[in-house]
Amino acid sequence: MSRPFLALLLIFVAAFSLSAQGISMSPTRLFFEGKPGETLTQTVILNNSSTKDYTFTVSYRDWNRDQQGNKHYFDPSTLQNSNSAWISTRERSISVPAGTSRELPVTMKVPENASPADVTNSMLFFTQIPTQEDITNSGQGIGIITLMELGLHVYYTPTANTTKDLEIAAMELRQEPTRRLAVRISNEGNTVTDATVELELTNKETGADVKLQPISISMMPQTTQTVEFAIDKKLSGNFLGVAIIKMEGSTDLRVGEKDLKL
Repeated sequence: MSRPFLALLLIFVAAFSLSAQGISMSPTRLFFEGKPGETLTQTVILNNSSTKDYTFTVSYRDWNRDQQGNKHYFDPSTLQNSNSAWISTRERSISVPAGTSRELPVTMKVPENASPADVTNSMLFFTQIPTQEDITNSGQGIGIITLMELGLHVYYTPTANTTKDLEIAAMELRQEPTRRLAVRISNEGNTVTDATVELELTNKETGADVKLQPISISMMPQTTQTVEFAIDKKLSGNFLGVAIIKMEGSTDLRVGEKDLKL
């Protein structure tokens, strides 16, 4: 790290409070569909409703989710299902003056030898470049500059991949560190699938129902993910737990049941 003005400069990249800063991006996900050898283009819009000018650099990374749904990032072109080398923009940095919007075409060149059956993904990042004013305002002590970073999901799906099939693989009551019901879900389809997972608990003695807050998920093909529903420790008795998966763009439901002694 450099030491401008004899101050230790600490830079934090943050992907939060963007709306408070007046910066927004639309859409936040790009879904390219095509065949090997095709060149595809979509447009992203960066909107700056603030009174400050911003400039962002463009970079790429690979990513995946673990079984708890947490994202993990990797260097570009390191994961087997990466498409970060396929995407490009005309500009490696983009300026968005105060009170304006900028359109940025994103191009994907699908290689001739790309798999005709595999879904690929990557992430395009827009990272704020600090201005001299930002550095000066960091002060003469330990300066902290909070840089904004916007992440754009980029997916490629072969045109033949249209099957949405999320299945409930298991349901397990867990007691530590808190009581919760874990629902393990498997994507047996061949396309990225968004869904809402719902859980309803029915008291077998009284018939009283408790509906828990639904959880939204998005899964790559041939992956598994576990969603956990916190269960109020005040609930006691014999219950029937019913988990329901509602897949976006499909009328099919997946239902799983489990007897629970709470």
